[in-house]
Amino acid sequence: MDRVPWDKPCVVSPNHQNAFLDALLVGAHAPVKMTYLTRASAFGSSFDWFLDALQMEPIYRRRDGFGKLSRNEEIFDRQREKLRDGRSLLMFSEKEHALTYHLRPVTKGSSRFALKTQAAIDREVQLVPVGINYYHHQRPGFKVSLIVGEPLPVVEYMERYRENEGRCINELRDDLAAAMADCLLVPEKTDDYDERIDRINRTNEALSFPEMKRALQDPETLPAKGEPRPGLTTLAQWVDVLNAGPVWLAGTLWDWVDDPAFALSLKFAVAMFVLPVWWALLFAVGTGVAGPTVGGAVTVLAVLTMGVRLLLVRWSNPPHPVE
Repeated sequence: MDRVPWDKPCVVSPNHQNAFLDALLVGAHAPVKMTYLTRASAFGSSFDWFLDALQMEPIYRRRDGFGKLSRNEEIFDRQREKLRDGRSLLMFSEKEHALTYHLRPVTKGSSRFALKTQAAIDREVQLVPVGINYYHHQRPGFKVSLIVGEPLPVVEYMERYRENEGRCINELRDDLAAAMADCLLVPEKTDDYDERIDRINRTNEALSFPEMKRALQDPETLPAKGEPRPGLTTLAQWVDVLNAGPVWLAGTLWDWVDDPAFALSLKFAVAMFVLPVWWALLFAVGTGVAGPTVGGAVTVLAVLTMGVRLLLVRWSNPPHPVE
């Protein structure tokens, strides 16, 4: 994050793998507040209050109906005013979120917005490439490597933009895609893609991003994930019986959403909002039944068994989701 001039208006462009968790990871590490643009289909549910609290705003696409596309201009104008004031904006550039390690096709949306914004305001807009590298897309407790690339000063494209808008937008998009690929452990889906992502596992978490990216050029030099251990997964479920309520809720929400890319985001939301309430209830019930000592002991045991559950899941070598 240190290489980004945050005192200038920034359009941050990360890859998109894990629903709203991607935006939260970038926002938590950025030293400034930002607005997050996300697909409109994520709105319209009972979770809208959560998205609003996270400063997320909808972006409409053709599949949402041509009549709704005009709403984007109002949203973009509002964001340009924020950027004029020095605020920052996160805007996903890939077409969809998906559980892939490689970079998917980058759209022209971020580049077009950045160039139009630079033409409209008198401050230097920065287009910031970001790579989010999950060591497991659906299981908590694994490493996440967040890499920020060299910002692209949009002002340097303005002369070409005035000469030919369409061609310049494509050039900036291509430069952004290349910069984002540099921030990913496995930027392309090559013939040995499956072998390379198999090496993205807990055994190799100690390697830095440059070391890991370099080693993945010859994946055979790295330890493989190993065979799954379903027995440890079963043991994790039994060990964590005191947290059966939140665990059941996370699974139910996942089934209801029916989108694999939401798995880790939903687990994070349950951990952030539901687990503290659940532990408070355990303490209250335990205290009411047998006194504060027992209530406290039960609550501490619930916290510890949740930690044991995460460790057992890590050691179980869960396979990467199939694309």
